[in-house]
Amino acid sequence: MLLPGCATGGPAPKVLTQVDRARMFVEIANGALVEGDPTSALQALARAESEDTSLPELYHTKALAYYVKHDLDTAIQAGRKAVELKPTYSDAKNTLGKLLLEAGKYEEAIAPLSQAANDPLYNDTYKAWTNLGILKYRKNDFNESAKYFDHAVLDAPGRSCIAHYYLGHIRLKESQISAAIKEYDSSTRKLCAKFKDGMLALGLAYQKDRQYQEAKKTFLEIQKRYPNTQVAEQAMDHLKYLP
Repeated sequence: MLLPGCATGGPAPKVLTQVDRARMFVEIANGALVEGDPTSALQALARAESEDTSLPELYHTKALAYYVKHDLDTAIQAGRKAVELKPTYSDAKNTLGKLLLEAGKYEEAIAPLSQAANDPLYNDTYKAWTNLGILKYRKNDFNESAKYFDHAVLDAPGRSCIAHYYLGHIRLKESQISAAIKEYDSSTRKLCAKFKDGMLALGLAYQKDRQYQEAKKTFLEIQKRYPNTQVAEQAMDHLKYLP
């Protein structure tokens, strides 16, 4: 007969604390966001918040979910809460800076983005450098913008798709068409291979440089990879006017 409390051969089931349950719901919310379902993400986050309100990652994920739902004000509030709870949370600082940037609050965005970009322990500093570059680009400070984009590329050569893309724009403004083509091409390589806007910009740069065969090849590749999308329609429109 088994005595009460005697082991039956397996480990005793772990009793989840409120913090454990909150973290579990945050992970569910993150999974929903990956699947493109911000509403389910917010439902899971509400469950998480009912368990524990002290998790900074909860509010970071909430900021991302509201951003996807185009509620920028609520997203910014959640981003501020995440940073308030954990002042060293560089991922949340980058997100908050990006949200402020999207809201046109450029001066306010600089501090969190700069702090994230200069954090030696942050794995994704290139994202913060890229956002700083976009901020300066929107203010027409192209020289400073290019410095930030160059820094992003230096930090993450194979992942800085958007930095290369904007560097291509800057080179075009400087009438450096060959350099622009190189940057646009880099925005579509390696881990950036699915960056549609970079491919379209590359095709347009080839067209501008009268490299019509390369332009045609790029536009057709866009149609092949991304059928029934807006970028494919744009590529086909430009293809019509190639000699």
